Amino acid sequence: MSKKNLRCLPLAAAAMVVCMSAQAEYTFADGKLRLSGFGTVGVSRTNNDQAYFNYPGQGGGADRSASFDPDTKLGLQGTYKLTDTVSATAQLLTKYRATGEYTPQIEWAFAKWQATPSTTLRVGRIGAPFFMVSDFRDVGYANTPVRPPLDVYGQVPVSFTDGGDLSHQITLGSATVTGTLWAGQTKAKYASALASNGAALDPVVVKLRNQFGLNLQAEFDDGYTVRLGHSQGKLTVESASTNTLLSGLALLGPGVALQTGSAQLGAQAGALAAGASAAVATNGTDSSFTGIGFSMDRNNIVLATEYTVRKIQQGTVADTTGWYVLGGYRIGSVLPYAVVSRLTVDGINGTVNPALANFSADAYRGAVALQNSGKVAQNTLSLGARWDFRTGMALKAQFDRISKPSSSNGLFLNPDATTASGQDFFNNKKKVNVLSLAVDFVF
Repeated sequence: MSKKNLRCLPLAAAAMVVCMSAQAEYTFADGKLRLSGFGTVGVSRTNNDQAYFNYPGQGGGADRSASFDPDTKLGLQGTYKLTDTVSATAQLLTKYRATGEYTPQIEWAFAKWQATPSTTLRVGRIGAPFFMVSDFRDVGYANTPVRPPLDVYGQVPVSFTDGGDLSHQITLGSATVTGTLWAGQTKAKYASALASNGAALDPVVVKLRNQFGLNLQAEFDDGYTVRLGHSQGKLTVESASTNTLLSGLALLGPGVALQTGSAQLGAQAGALAAGASAAVATNGTDSSFTGIGFSMDRNNIVLATEYTVRKIQQGTVADTTGWYVLGGYRIGSVLPYAVVSRLTVDGINGTVNPALANFSADAYRGAVALQNSGKVAQNTLSLGARWDFRTGMALKAQFDRISKPSSSNGLFLNPDATTASGQDFFNNKKKVNVLSLAVDFVF
């Protein structure tokens, strides 16, 4: 459906070279500088040509034509020890992004102070701590499946925050309990449509300001981990198409009054336009995200589950609930696994009155289209196996059966919802099969 970006080929080739020579992280002779890296060479394909399978927000993905885009990535990380208690860490990650290109980006860049053996302060760019595996969600080798379940992890399109966190650990019986307070702000680009040449069209800019949160995690000696987290902040979503619609709605009332010579009709149109503006605009809106999770790795049994709730007070970004349950059993170096997950839309805060179409059919269709972009409900059944065939390297194969209801795009990228194909995908129930093969490595 789209012209594949040839910049994928050098990345995949470089990753393969690193993969074949994977080794432990490197520490310089003076012991102050430590370098490491990770990556994935992954290919996926689906049985559907109407929409792309990807990580939500990417400017392309996989369809019936196999694609390296969703999963292939390469990360490099370095930590320099300034003193016995102060260090600096940076991480550079290259992966397929909203612009439809493989672009390197600084994911981490923070200074860390080990104030006491149990208290740590970090300041700078840190991993956004929304999930159980937030710090290593891009490290395929650290995760059992090919990718963290998107029905949960696709709810938050940002992976880092500029700010800091304060962590403190205590021991309670056989458990190590860590409490973390964090705060910051961040932004990310998010592709919601594609141009005719397959490039990302008008990427949405998602901004989260005044974020703060609290995470509590308990790790038990016998392989159990429990986590609870809550955060809140101010959400802003910016795009050229939204700005154009809002500008048109602002002029609708005066325009109708001028065209008809009726102040009453102008007032009616203005009221409907104001309601539509409130329904589609997300500007400094209160938002929150809450998650609870559990994992176990014991006696060859691997279990994990998370339950998350996203709340948005206004605009086209929907309130959602996501959950997954993962189970696997390790047989030697092979780990077969299964994942069941679900993402539901609990509501979109704001409605567009159909009476708006009496004054401007285009404005009504545009407002409804923006609201429809928030309809992302779907559920997934995944079956796969992981083979740790060499130290620091794992081969994974995974089959996903994704079901989405009518009046939903799921988490797929619908290139153009105004075409007959795009409308068919949105309006009807669909079951999409995804086949993925990936090699993960750390070095």
